[in-house]
Amino acid sequence: MDTQLASNIINSVVALAALAAVIVAMVAINENRTQRREDWLHSQQLAIEEHQYQSRPIIVPVGEIIPSTATAEDFALYQSNGIVIWNHRGKIKLTLQNMGAGVAVNVHCVLYGPEPIHTYQFVSWDNGPVGGSPVQVLCEHPEQLHLAPDDSITGVHPLYDTSPTSSSNPIEYRIACLTVTYHDLFGIKHVSIFNYTLEHRWVCVTIGKIPTDKGNVSVDLKEFNDQKKQRATRLSAPALTISQGN
Repeated sequence: MDTQLASNIINSVVALAALAAVIVAMVAINENRTQRREDWLHSQQLAIEEHQYQSRPIIVPVGEIIPSTATAEDFALYQSNGIVIWNHRGKIKLTLQNMGAGVAVNVHCVLYGPEPIHTYQFVSWDNGPVGGSPVQVLCEHPEQLHLAPDDSITGVHPLYDTSPTSSSNPIEYRIACLTVTYHDLFGIKHVSIFNYTLEHRWVCVTIGKIPTDKGNVSVDLKEFNDQKKQRATRLSAPALTISQGN
């Protein structure tokens, strides 16, 4: 083989090898930059989530459920055995305390019990803001309530546990159930669920963020009730009649 040709081939191979090395290095640099950016974005997201977590509100009920007014008739909120009188005609008063560091807005409450008539439950919509001081909320019987006892904001805990009494789940520990949903200042929706006992004390069932549904959307109590109302309206709407001409 000609010496010049061999030299040219060797130089070409060396040049190609050098080019390949440069390409590999550039790809590695680019991948490294991409990884660093992804790591930075991930750390930023973690920092945001940590800030949101530390700034979340935590709403809990405190004290006894009482009538909203002090007349002798309105005081008949409980039977002699301590059970709630669900057809109580007046409003009732709940005290909510925010145990978290953030403010709660759009606070909705449903107090559900064993009474099968939906409109005998007590509700309160659109309360707040709830900051560091206790807030009293007035609840009343709704004209319409589309939420059933087995409906659930969390997908796990119902608005009222209708299961038979047992040694592990006695009815005395759940004569009523309070579900409270609320938003934080980041727009994240939260829920607090407490059972009300025969001794008129509160037992925590769960506290946390409202999980999302299949559409990646979380709904609060009022939104859930509105959804069921719209669904019921569609189902009860009369069918369209199409006249046929001759």
